[in-house]
Amino acid sequence: MFLQIAAILLAAVMVILVINTTYLGELYLINEKNKIKSVADYLSTLDLQSGIYLGTVSKIEKEKNISIDIYFPDGSPLYLSPANIVPSGGNTVIIEHKAYKDGSVIDIRECDGNQYIDFRKTLSDGTEIEIFSFKGNVESNAGVALYFVCSSIVFIFIIVLIFFVFYSGKFTKPLIKMSRITEKMSNMDFSEKLDVKTNDEIGELSSSINHLSDSLDKTLQDLNEKNKKLKDDIEKKQTLEELRKEFISSISHELKTPIAIVRGYAEGAELMIESGDSKGAAEYCDIIIKESDKMNALVYELLELSRYEIGDSRLECETFELKEFINDFTDSEKIVFEEHGIKCETDIPSGIKCYGDIIKLTMVLNNYISNAISHAEGEKFIKITCEDRPDIVRVFVYNTGSPISQEDIGKIWNSFYRADKSRSRKEGRFGLGLSIVSAIQNLHGNEFGVENAEDGVTFWFDISKGI
Repeated sequence: MFLQIAAILLAAVMVILVINTTYLGELYLINEKNKIKSVADYLSTLDLQSGIYLGTVSKIEKEKNISIDIYFPDGSPLYLSPANIVPSGGNTVIIEHKAYKDGSVIDIRECDGNQYIDFRKTLSDGTEIEIFSFKGNVESNAGVALYFVCSSIVFIFIIVLIFFVFYSGKFTKPLIKMSRITEKMSNMDFSEKLDVKTNDEIGELSSSINHLSDSLDKTLQDLNEKNKKLKDDIEKKQTLEELRKEFISSISHELKTPIAIVRGYAEGAELMIESGDSKGAAEYCDIIIKESDKMNALVYELLELSRYEIGDSRLECETFELKEFINDFTDSEKIVFEEHGIKCETDIPSGIKCYGDIIKLTMVLNNYISNAISHAEGEKFIKITCEDRPDIVRVFVYNTGSPISQEDIGKIWNSFYRADKSRSRKEGRFGLGLSIVSAIQNLHGNEFGVENAEDGVTFWFDISKGI
């Protein structure tokens, strides 16, 4: 609104300025010509023999800032102006010439770069009146007038805009606030209300918007309360359905290979028994048993993970000493460390009390250690440390080896995801260990994660502080 009014005012100012700049000088010149002609007409009414005639002419010259020469019919001067407006000598050029019906003539002449107006009129008795006016004075007056008009217009324009800014705020500010609040209402935010300060149309509109906001807010709250239970039921059903589909798809994929292996070796064992090769059949049966054990382990891990994810597993929390918890586990894994040529160190201070489900936290530590054993390279070194924080204890499991790529680091917590698929398959690992860690930590409400370290990788998990 302000910009539109300002544009209209500015356009009007520009039109006025253009008109004044273009025509004001010409208007002053026309006015000067008319003034000179009116002086000549007035002088023609005076009595030349009057004793005050010459004095009157001199007075008119001074008042009108012009030069007057009067000649008798025989050409002798009756009155010669003391003002030397017309330059003597030089080359005079007529720029403009105009003749009137009464026989008078007006010229604009130029001499030595100066322009002047020359008016001549012959009276009925033969007396000739010649009036001169310096055109530069006319242009100077026109310039002053133009400057004054332009300055006045610009000043008035600024004053009007300032007044309009304050006056328009009475209407625009409430409208702007209405627009902002209704925009919030469209986004279901009914926290802000309009101030009703007047009894006019804007006040009535503000009151109506407030009433609409309250009505919509109350209606939505009622609707949310009624739909909350239904929404929770639908989400739970969808979650269970997604878990079921994912479970079936994943287990079908993981069981496909071992089932094919079992079938192949079973057929081979059958042929060997028929041919009398009992030793070869026994070897094939051992392979079948190993693959069956792998399938059994996979099913067990899937069932455990499914229980954690759907909340069908309860935590049996208790207070325990962290150093004892870590050392008991590493002592039980000494043989595994020796078989893989891995050196394992722990640096856990004494006296740190933790609180959680020891059995499930043991599974977390076991999966981290198993993962570290599988990926340890170079020095084959594993180190378990901790960081005592205000509300939790963060346990770190570091192993030397290759870092995890940025592409894999965000996916390793997904079920059945293996960054190194060939090694995991060979070692009988199914990509469920870190998913189980994620599920157990979520049950405890604690965080977990992984980060690449110098010459290795560090996995970590939080345990709540005990009393």
